[in-house]
Amino acid sequence: MFALGQRNTVSCKAACSCGSCRMGKMSTPMMAAPARVRTCNISKAGIVQVRAQASAVTTVAPGAVATVTAPIVTPKKTFSQRHTDIIRHFPSAMGVDDFMGRVEVALAGFGFTGDNTIAMTNLCRDEVTQVLKDKIEAIFGSSFNTNGLGGVLTCGVTGMKAGLSHSPVCDGGRERYVFFAFPHIAINSEGEMGALSRPGRPKQSCACGALLAILNAFKLDGVEKSCKVPGVHDPLDPELTILQQRLARRVRYEKLDVKVLDLPGLTQVAERTITDDLEYLIEKAVDPAIADYAVITGVQIHNWGKELSENGDASIEFVAPAKAYTVVNGLKTYIDLPQVPALSPRQIQAMSTRSLNGIAAKNIQLGVRGSVISEVPLEYLVTKLGGSQLMVDGSSYAPSFSSTDSFEWPTWQSRIRLDNNPNRLLSVERDTNAPTMESPEPVHTSFEAPK
Repeated sequence: MFALGQRNTVSCKAACSCGSCRMGKMSTPMMAAPARVRTCNISKAGIVQVRAQASAVTTVAPGAVATVTAPIVTPKKTFSQRHTDIIRHFPSAMGVDDFMGRVEVALAGFGFTGDNTIAMTNLCRDEVTQVLKDKIEAIFGSSFNTNGLGGVLTCGVTGMKAGLSHSPVCDGGRERYVFFAFPHIAINSEGEMGALSRPGRPKQSCACGALLAILNAFKLDGVEKSCKVPGVHDPLDPELTILQQRLARRVRYEKLDVKVLDLPGLTQVAERTITDDLEYLIEKAVDPAIADYAVITGVQIHNWGKELSENGDASIEFVAPAKAYTVVNGLKTYIDLPQVPALSPRQIQAMSTRSLNGIAAKNIQLGVRGSVISEVPLEYLVTKLGGSQLMVDGSSYAPSFSSTDSFEWPTWQSRIRLDNNPNRLLSVERDTNAPTMESPEPVHTSFEAPK
């Protein structure tokens, strides 16, 4: 069992974006401009912000000779160095393939295999979590997902039991389940907290956006405002408000100071909260008399390249395990995953290739503490997460697709438009008179006070 300790966020630095660094040697001498540096700041209200500092303008006196400053080429960090950066915030972190290899070996020793077990995955709804889901399903087959924003569990007992009822049944009638639960966070290759590059979006995105929004709400309003009675939530934003309520009550319970709480810290709070919620639902839904189960929880960490291009940094996935245990015939056994031997680089490559649509990782390096780390290939990110058949990298805008550029307008496209018939169009519009998700409900007479 691991404890995800809290770590302070270190300031992050962005790569130099001045003209000389991008262009290399110039035929005409020019003054080097200071780099535009992205810095993380906390406003007076405590809201976490990321901004870019403007470059200063350097002038040269008439007749003076401008000196050329040679661009400083910063070597790319090794996987071991990047692993060390991640461990500062998540001490138990290891490469995702290394993690899944140890999980598979350990669980097989207790009788859990892809042939006799159903995986129950609880991740954030963000499509970037698909990387971990693909690796889980490469071992255990299609999983039953209970995903929610930030990893919040909203499926309830009925949703949990629905997934369990799909489990393979062994001889003798016994069933086996493996529960995976992971909130996620992005820390890109340059150490920028929460920053993530997505295929088809040239600017930096965020992960986890839901947790960052909640963190800023806590810093602005405190946690008491979000500590509501269970069951009270915004009908138009149920998952976020339920997650915010659960985290607020946990922060209050742990007596944490929101003034110093950062994104890694709140992500760890989310892991502890979601793990407890999962275990509470397991108590309500699983019958140990007829089923064995395992629980694997932690934090999924996206350490992707700042630019998704062939010349950019490699993209890496880490997992910081928190809890790992099995319950077989009612007996709980905790598993110390770091004590499970790591797979060899060749074995890691074979595992990762199967989970990456047959795309082999080109770069596998040793991390720290005996972990073996493999990259997430650019081709996988662009084609699987981006769904692209045309992009060669993920750092540019998505390719446009216009029917006028590709083919002539066929006559059948005119016939399929419902607005050619106003009566038919009216029948498919939303019924504005029907009750909405937030429309008021009259008080039932049974709740009225006696007259």
